[in-house]
Amino acid sequence: MGPRTVSTTKVEKSETESGTMTCSTADSMKMMKAKMKSQSLLSRISLIIINGLEHAFYTYGTAIALRPAVFITLCVIITASFSTGLLNFTMEDRPFKLWIPQDSDFIKVMEWQKENYPAEFRLHVSIYEAENVLDKSALLEMFRVHEAVASASTVNATWDSVCAKMPTIVNSFFSRKRRTVNQDIISGGQKMHLNASLRTKRDDEKNGYDWSTVLDRGIYCGFLETMEQKCMEHSILEIWGYDEEIINNLTPDQIIKDVNTAEISAVFGFPTNFTEFLGKVEKDSKGRIVKAGASKQMWITRINLTAVNDGSFVDDGGTGMEVDTVSFHWEKELIKAVLNESERPDNITVYLMASSSFGMISEDTIIGDIQFLAVGFGVVFIYIQIMLGKFNMVEQRPLLSLMGLLCVGMSIFVSYGICSVFDVPFGPVNNVLPFLLLGLGVDDMFVIMQAWNNLSQQEKKQELTERIGYALKNAGVSITVTSLTDFAAFAIGSGTVLPALRYFCLYAAVGIAAVYFFQATFFVAWFVLDQRRLEDNRHGFIWCWQLKNWTPNQCSQRDLCQTFFSEVYAKFLFKFPVKIFVLLVTAAFLAVSGWGLSNLRQEFNPIWFLPQSSYLFKFFMKQEYYFPTSGEMGFIYFGKMNYLDELPKIEELMTQMKESEYISEIDSWYLKYKSYWEKQGHSVPEPDETEEEFLDQLGMFLHSPSGSKFRIRNFHFDGILNCTEPAPQILASSIEYKHRYFSGSREQIRAMDDLKSIVQRMNFSGYVQPFARAYSGWETDKIIEKELYQNMGLAMMVVFIVTLALIANLITSVMVLLCVIMTLVDVGALMHWWGLTIDTVSCIDIVLAIGLCVDYAAHIGHTFMTKKGTRNERARLTVATIGPAVLNGGFTTFLAFVFLVNSDSHVFITFFKIFFAVVFYGLFHGLVFLPVLLSLVGPPPYFTYDEDKSEEAEVMCLEAGQSCQQQGRDGAEEEIKTVEGLSEPLNSFHKSTNLSSAGTSVSKKSGIIQGK
Repeated sequence: MGPRTVSTTKVEKSETESGTMTCSTADSMKMMKAKMKSQSLLSRISLIIINGLEHAFYTYGTAIALRPAVFITLCVIITASFSTGLLNFTMEDRPFKLWIPQDSDFIKVMEWQKENYPAEFRLHVSIYEAENVLDKSALLEMFRVHEAVASASTVNATWDSVCAKMPTIVNSFFSRKRRTVNQDIISGGQKMHLNASLRTKRDDEKNGYDWSTVLDRGIYCGFLETMEQKCMEHSILEIWGYDEEIINNLTPDQIIKDVNTAEISAVFGFPTNFTEFLGKVEKDSKGRIVKAGASKQMWITRINLTAVNDGSFVDDGGTGMEVDTVSFHWEKELIKAVLNESERPDNITVYLMASSSFGMISEDTIIGDIQFLAVGFGVVFIYIQIMLGKFNMVEQRPLLSLMGLLCVGMSIFVSYGICSVFDVPFGPVNNVLPFLLLGLGVDDMFVIMQAWNNLSQQEKKQELTERIGYALKNAGVSITVTSLTDFAAFAIGSGTVLPALRYFCLYAAVGIAAVYFFQATFFVAWFVLDQRRLEDNRHGFIWCWQLKNWTPNQCSQRDLCQTFFSEVYAKFLFKFPVKIFVLLVTAAFLAVSGWGLSNLRQEFNPIWFLPQSSYLFKFFMKQEYYFPTSGEMGFIYFGKMNYLDELPKIEELMTQMKESEYISEIDSWYLKYKSYWEKQGHSVPEPDETEEEFLDQLGMFLHSPSGSKFRIRNFHFDGILNCTEPAPQILASSIEYKHRYFSGSREQIRAMDDLKSIVQRMNFSGYVQPFARAYSGWETDKIIEKELYQNMGLAMMVVFIVTLALIANLITSVMVLLCVIMTLVDVGALMHWWGLTIDTVSCIDIVLAIGLCVDYAAHIGHTFMTKKGTRNERARLTVATIGPAVLNGGFTTFLAFVFLVNSDSHVFITFFKIFFAVVFYGLFHGLVFLPVLLSLVGPPPYFTYDEDKSEEAEVMCLEAGQSCQQQGRDGAEEEIKTVEGLSEPLNSFHKSTNLSSAGTSVSKKSGIIQGK
């Protein structure tokens, strides 16, 4: 990112295009004084600020040059002191603590649920993918995994000890089966045959009643107590009761027949829709499923709440649940068992999502991203060494290059340390921060070196202490402006409601301030030592080796980039046909990009933050592909209240949810409860029913076959639920629902808001709120666009104010702002074409991009204001003198993040794509469009001190009867010739942001005082 610079004497003057002056000497003197008094308030304020900064940097630079060792030691002590804050370093990878506003409804409901309705169950799902998962080989692989999970164990846990269990009624007397000779089951110690394809509903279900309505309550409850309970594992293998012998003997036709006709689980005896376990099914002409591309297998474990209450738990970052330690460690064994491919057939692929997977993978991702940082630092070091020094034994600067990179490392430690002291968590987006600081640090280093090389001949004759002061005076303003604009942008971003964005902005703001300080202090101190070594003709690598009678080779003094810009590009760009072509291309870019920007979607999904190579990311992709129409599951949570009085409102709520276009299914305990008692001749609620009677009826219902599934997962009582007694007071309950499939974020937001509105209209006396895990992303989608434009607007306003104060010309500042806006439009379009959306990461990158692209344009705009002559001549001079620095500045920024293209992290990939677009479009508008625009409609140059002297000379000419009309223009032509004749240009690798020296030091004809 390139800093922008200023001259020390900026006074606006109108460009004089009139003929020979004929005024008298007195009139000329009055005109000169009037121009001197015509300085704008903006120019005077800018002049005061910059003169103060230059004086401060000159003093600071000379102090460093006198005692470099002291300042180096000081920087090391500061780094070590702030690094102690890392003892309080915390990483935050919980999605609901990163991507969701903490005052959102989702967070509020989640906190309520955690306190009043603690989750007890954890779901683990695998997806089997094959050409046809109904092939017997696929079924046998599913059975093998079933056995592997059943055998998985730790020192303290087995599958049987951690699984959630439910009663099985397969072998009870009121679960009657039709028996055939095709299948064996075990019942009462005797082997009987049962046709799996004819496992129909129980007789009681077929006839419209269940056994809880027939038997005496005491007898029925007695049988329930003796029922066997089995671990909750669900898949199509339940059709055959997980019997290996039966599965081995299945024929293809038998498999198809059983899958299409089975309605009862052979394990639990409850009605089950087995087709829901299949994805991408194909049917024959009769409507039978004959083929499927995928099948699900699910395991459910139960959290030991007693152990959690005793403090023996793990805070699972992926789900936000507190899980007992024993169960959590067993889940790792489940992951190993399912993902073990040693015995898996080649034609079958298995994908897994364990409840603990998200948290585990997020932690590994943060650690794994370090490799890209190491590669980036290594490549940038090589580039710095090539560009910072020259190709000879003395003028190479390897140690200085290393110290420049060390400044970046020190700033990272300071940033992490200070933020950790103030308990600011480290989020996954923060992984990109080292690359940002690397680009900024290298840029500042180049600016300082460019200011050193641009010292005037008179300044170069001074002592080293004075020369360092002059160099830092010229460079200090540049790096201050850049750092200030970037710091301000991130300071504004830290006020966002999105935690991940806030964390990143805080870390970045501190890091930018730190790298600014270290480059101006630590790097300069080492530069002093390195310059002493160079002037003593000592070897660049081996400082104790002095080379006598050394002279640099001619090849090491050449600069091809400067030659290209001054002798080729600056001449070609300003030909009239080329100007027309540039304007047309820019307009075409803007038009096409405007269309692309209009199609940019607003969508956020925490799943994107998983590495694309991780097994969990692949699982979610396969789930979306094979089971796309399943919709998002949710719950209506009910708190403590008088449920009997609220039953009519609950029924009305169910009615309106059924009528909603956004709800596809409702699984309500109340609807089943009402049906259960109405079949027995009761009204729900009874006219004179008491709360105790209601709780008694509810208790009986929850132990019936139709209500037992709600007993475990949909109620939280103030006591133990007993079959023979009324239910305890209800502390919380829930009703499940499923949204239909939505095509985009806007439809998702409407669906969420519509359901919230329905619930609110019911006006319940107690706590009632809808909740779905998907709402975490939907609520972020709801505010992310507003956050983006708000942060963009504020950042652009601050940057514009700083630029206006720096350039001190409204027209040029507006042109610079126009380039920034056009660059952002182009970037937004490329985001759409490159598959990106508006999310938290892109918000961060776009705000950061403002500070980057404004530097390119401001650099050109300011340099143009310092040149004299016609618009065309001034634009040509601008490109010739500052173009190489702008190009190299963009290249160094690109080089800092180019290796992120190999990352499979959403954060890094998004950063690469957006910054690639910013560098490309930013350089285009800065080096191509803006110079052409300035050559056509650019404002007149600054009125400077040297120009004042020229007017005095003109007065003297007039007194002598002479005309001095062409004085300024002749000076401009002489400057162009000087630029074209440069054989040893001023080190053009420098950062594109050094406006104070890069654009003004080539020729003294510009009339800009270099702070002398």
